[in-house]
Amino acid sequence: MKKKAIKALVFLIIIGSIYCLYNKYNNYQMLKGIDVSTPIIFAAEFEDGNKGTFKYNIITGEYEKISDYIFQELSYSDDYEKIIGVIWEDRFQGIAELDMRDNTFTPIIDMSNLNVLVKSKGLDEIKYDGPGVVHLNVPRYYNDGYTCYWGNNSGDIIYIKKENNKWKVDIVNSSRFQGYTYFIKKEEDLLFLETEKRLFSKKIGRGTIIEKKIGSSEEKGILDIDLKDAAYPSGLMDMPVDMSKITYYEEPEIYIYDLNTEKKKHLTNQYLFNQKIMELKFSPDGKYMLYTVGDNPFFGGGFYRRTFYLVDIESGNKTKLVKWKTGDMFYGIDW
Repeated sequence: MKKKAIKALVFLIIIGSIYCLYNKYNNYQMLKGIDVSTPIIFAAEFEDGNKGTFKYNIITGEYEKISDYIFQELSYSDDYEKIIGVIWEDRFQGIAELDMRDNTFTPIIDMSNLNVLVKSKGLDEIKYDGPGVVHLNVPRYYNDGYTCYWGNNSGDIIYIKKENNKWKVDIVNSSRFQGYTYFIKKEEDLLFLETEKRLFSKKIGRGTIIEKKIGSSEEKGILDIDLKDAAYPSGLMDMPVDMSKITYYEEPEIYIYDLNTEKKKHLTNQYLFNQKIMELKFSPDGKYMLYTVGDNPFFGGGFYRRTFYLVDIESGNKTKLVKWKTGDMFYGIDW
């Protein structure tokens, strides 16, 4: 009897070892084909006190600080040469950019100037109340200027640009429904909005991804989505560079919806236990997807312990890249 138990244990160990080696081989095969010329960028404050904005190498797992400013809700420019983000610190509050070629920090516009502009459009002033939660959301490059949500729990997207060396602001979307993330297809001035507006389902916790043309009140509902896992105002959906697809999470599955064929593709499953999906990000070439899972904070804390996962979109193979420490706080990520 004892010999049978030992044989069974040895057999299980062998099977477990083979499984681990198989997973390592698959991970190696997946990672070796990734183009790392455009790194993952994130803003964070680590538990050891190191804080700022960093670039992360998927293959080596190493990260490097590129700015001591925390670029909250950051995003890349179209040519991936710069990033834009919200700076919400005592030394500066407003929108700024970082040149990825030489790590040069450049303020774009501060809150005092922004408040003057938006008040003339009938929007409420935003006051700085110390480092922490920002009151500008999802800043993006747009044409010769910049866009962002104005205020928390807002559906108002402003567009700021300089004309004759003076700042000008327009409102490109206004809604009484909260908006999360958004994308603009510049060639057609199409807005894709992740919102709390319920067009397909009246159930609490549902929302809609909407398509509408800038300057028009007409809108088209594209997808009914679950918003209960949208932990941040920046939402969950993402679109690739050509904006032909939308990725979203419907527990326990991550889907990719093709706007041309109007069909959805199951990408992978991610079961959650006391966790949330925090971000979904297409790779620049559209071949991979990064998604992050956050463990819910204990005792009502404000941070989620992050785990990074990578999925090969064609094969569906996925791997866990890194699980960060409990005290590491993340403020924005893009790829």
